[in-house]
Amino acid sequence: MKSDPLFIPRSSLVSRAIRYTAWGLSGKTLGILLLLLVLGSLVGSFYLNQASKTTAAGLEIVRLTKEREYLRQENAELRRQIALAASIGRVRSRAEELGFVAPEDVDYVIVRSLATEAVQDKEAVSEEDPGDLETVRASPETESWWDELVAQFQSWVEVPY
Repeated sequence: MKSDPLFIPRSSLVSRAIRYTAWGLSGKTLGILLLLLVLGSLVGSFYLNQASKTTAAGLEIVRLTKEREYLRQENAELRRQIALAASIGRVRSRAEELGFVAPEDVDYVIVRSLATEAVQDKEAVSEEDPGDLETVRASPETESWWDELVAQFQSWVEVPY
């Protein structure tokens, strides 16, 4: 034996250091705890990422809502300005500034249309002889007018989109 009173063989120190950590845990237990810590960190980071995206979307909604309200108020103000600019007094004063004058004598022109003439012809015929009403309905002028109107509607319907 040696004269050193505290002789500890090296082989027992090395094997004890490999089997147990400073906290008294084995390597397998330490590996499982480390794996759980990594998995917990991943789940936490996914949760924080989702929460931050949700918060950002909420803030964007609030910003867009405020912008929409601002634009509604601006539209209301523009409509008010248009109403003021289009008021009769304003238009009349602007017309006077430009040199327009109120008309002194107004002449009305009566324009007779085919529909008005057909109604008047029917009334005249019905007063004279009710039997001649069929002749007015079947007159060439009325038929051509009607045919033209029907042809116009058919052309509108047949237009490809």
